[in-house]
Amino acid sequence: MASDKHSFIGRVHDLSIVSLNFDSSDKVAQYLDCKYVIDINYWLTGLARRVESLNMVGDMLWLDPVPKNFRDLALTRYQWLTVITDVFLMRYISVIDCALLLVNEVYRLGLPPKKCTLHNLKKKALPDAIADHLELIIDEQEVLRNERNNRIHHGEEREFTDDDQTFKTTSLFNDKFHGMKGKDRYGRRINVDRSFKEGLVSIQRDFNRSTRLLKKQLDNLYDLLWEEFEDHFGPLVAAATHGLNAGVRRNITSATRNPAS
Repeated sequence: MASDKHSFIGRVHDLSIVSLNFDSSDKVAQYLDCKYVIDINYWLTGLARRVESLNMVGDMLWLDPVPKNFRDLALTRYQWLTVITDVFLMRYISVIDCALLLVNEVYRLGLPPKKCTLHNLKKKALPDAIADHLELIIDEQEVLRNERNNRIHHGEEREFTDDDQTFKTTSLFNDKFHGMKGKDRYGRRINVDRSFKEGLVSIQRDFNRSTRLLKKQLDNLYDLLWEEFEDHFGPLVAAATHGLNAGVRRNITSATRNPAS
């Protein structure tokens, strides 16, 4: 999943090269246009890095090659699925948290990071269009967000099959010991490979659906942020006399969602 396809990201990254002119934050603070770009680039980079980290989840979901024998790994097949679920939920849900930090910086709302929630941003007179879009993202994540919260705070676990206890037990015996045969609680012959694939496919479906939606959501977010960025940045550049940073307003309509050149 690429994190840098929207031209707003390229625009900010290109402008942030001005940071090479400074060796301390105190010096940056003297130039409002430079500081604005550098601060936004910091939070934008964090958001992009978090999006890219979802590729790690994809690599874990689509093992290539799939181990012929899980005894070669430190985890059982059941444990592997549990770790994937943890990583996926934590990193996917935290994307919106990173996005809120970026919005806070672009709109210069001044909230400290720990206080940067949508509720608090709204109290700072965040424009309706951006507030509504952020709320939409959060609402569409509700099911996975609730699962993430229940895992972290209540110790609940996702069930990968309709007989998860049998899968967990037989996975341990087959992947770490001398194997286990028998039937599950429904009278079916135990098949750890089948259970593993069943659990893997369920997470793959959630991952594909969620990341495709996330890409569209972030593209729309960047469209909204870009307009505000240029509206604030342009006058700062026009007023600057230091000669360190020059910029003109980009054509947002023609450049949006295309890689920066």
